[in-house]
Amino acid sequence: MDLVKEYKRYLPKLQRKILLEKKKIYHSLLTPAEDKKILFIMGCQRSGTTMMQKIFEKDLHAKVYGEFSKLSRHDRGRIRLNPLNQVKREIDKDTPPLVVMKPLVETQNLKELLQYFPSSKVLWMFRHFKDVAASNLVNFGKSNGIDDLRPIAQRDPHNWRSEGATDHVTEVVQKYFSENMDEMDAAALFWYARNSLFFDLNLGVNPRVMMCRYEDLVREPAESMKEIYAFADAQYPGEQITDSVSTSSVGKGKHVELNPEIEVLCNQMLKRLEDAYFTQQKKKEVLSSLKGVK
Repeated sequence: MDLVKEYKRYLPKLQRKILLEKKKIYHSLLTPAEDKKILFIMGCQRSGTTMMQKIFEKDLHAKVYGEFSKLSRHDRGRIRLNPLNQVKREIDKDTPPLVVMKPLVETQNLKELLQYFPSSKVLWMFRHFKDVAASNLVNFGKSNGIDDLRPIAQRDPHNWRSEGATDHVTEVVQKYFSENMDEMDAAALFWYARNSLFFDLNLGVNPRVMMCRYEDLVREPAESMKEIYAFADAQYPGEQITDSVSTSSVGKGKHVELNPEIEVLCNQMLKRLEDAYFTQQKKKEVLSSLKGVK
């Protein structure tokens, strides 16, 4: 065994564990913030949401909940959120002024979450579908895309994947789904289904929703995070929180070959996302220029 290589592989995990323990102690010494801000990280899995979670974890004044936490401990799979009154009760105990949550499996329930938590906002992460598909299968196994699509194709009323799926999205999935379909096609089609929620929930016109394009985040992490903190009405802690962000994963799925029809569908969805993103960026530029005039 190469001990040096093993040490380098384990070191980031150890450093993260130490950081989280330090934060836990620090937070225990504070009194609960009165004007607490809540930020939901949402979107399709493998779109940079875990990286965003780890960035926020480096902020001493942010309490961060991943997908598996005490906010979901009553669920049998420990991934679905507890009843919202219980979630609120836990968050109310938190002392930091910023609470960040990543309940990706509740993305379809965003309207209810925003209504229940009036001080909350949403950060919608999106990334190129080929990179997401490739990452999905590497991290969760070759059959994961098919496993993700099956509940949608079967209209399973008890599965988070099919919750909120429109008739159109369901019919698209049913058209291509089979138990022996290409794994990459399945993972890409799941990306299509989850990102459809952004438009089906009409999030593009919601001022409490900000889009984050993965490729822009990793290329300009400090500038991106400054904008995100401003959106969240929270104090930006400094560039040290982005010191581990890398562009190494951009384009890793560029050689992925998909069913031409599925690739067209995904490209159309990506263009819609990017159009909405650039529209949002232009609005921010206009507002910034107006403030400069004043």
